[in-house]
Amino acid sequence: MSFAPMIIPSTESTIVFVAVVVAVAVMIVAGSRAAGRRRGEPPEQVRRWTLGTLVGVLAWMALTGAASGSGVLEAPGVPPRAMIFMLGCNLVALVFAFGRPGRRLAEGLPVAALVGFHAFRLPLELVLHQWYAEGVLPVQMTYEGRNFDIATGVLAVACGLWLHRAGPSRAVGWVFNLVGLALVLNVAAVAVLSSPFPIRVFTNEPAVVLVYHFPYGWIVPMCVAPALAGHVVLFRWLWHGPRSSD
Repeated sequence: MSFAPMIIPSTESTIVFVAVVVAVAVMIVAGSRAAGRRRGEPPEQVRRWTLGTLVGVLAWMALTGAASGSGVLEAPGVPPRAMIFMLGCNLVALVFAFGRPGRRLAEGLPVAALVGFHAFRLPLELVLHQWYAEGVLPVQMTYEGRNFDIATGVLAVACGLWLHRAGPSRAVGWVFNLVGLALVLNVAAVAVLSSPFPIRVFTNEPAVVLVYHFPYGWIVPMCVAPALAGHVVLFRWLWHGPRSSD
């Protein structure tokens, strides 16, 4: 099974995309460190968690980057390997968010940080629009079509700053999280239905083939999956309730 080569995005937009991916990775590691400190964990335990998170994130980037760049996802199979890759990335994100790492973040970070984390979706959406302008992506993957996730990025900046200055608010957290989760699920569905899978619905060209090319395949494991995990962690904070230290 082979696909038409993807139009390679401009160097400038690729640099911005990789910068967004690196920023997400840095925020995950820094968040683990900050959460441990705010929970009052012993310094050695904080160091172990920070190092473990760093190693885990780097291994995750290496593994998923190799998968998208090696051509293994193009091998024939039912369901398509790329679809399994996408599903697997999001399942790993859910395991992370519902597990002990997610609990540490929910208990140790202020809600302003949990909301502000999603600010990376603003520059990411601008990159996607640029890729549409360059003929890399179809219109439905942008805010001119069916992808409105740029609103989540804007809300993350605005709500994150407001929560930082005014203090924790469950109401703001709930509104942001429900809107943001709905929008990321929407764009994920649009991406799948625009990909060269048997279930493809949006047949306008080009198809979404980012997942088959490095470093662009990182958009699933390092952008979509972390966004999903971030919403689950924020839900855990909302269910637990504001901590007095927030």
